[in-house]
Amino acid sequence: MDKEYRESRRSFAPERGTEYVNEGGGTYRCVGIGSSRASTMMNVKSGWMFTAHGIGIYEDGKIDWDYSTGGRFV
Repeated sequence: MDKEYRESRRSFAPERGTEYVNEGGGTYRCVGIGSSRASTMMNVKSGWMFTAHGIGIYEDGKIDWDYSTGGRFV
């Protein structure tokens, strides 16, 4: 990931029910909006669900997050 791409990242609050491509790979659906920059996300392929903290979005629409908690299969 080049410097310019990294610098395009901005804070982001995903919309419930919307699917997003992760910058590192995979597609995730927002299944719940939490408080203070945290949302419940689910990997659409595996069903792995977790709370993503510090979600960011890049200029190409891909997302990532600072860290996750509470991972589990549903």
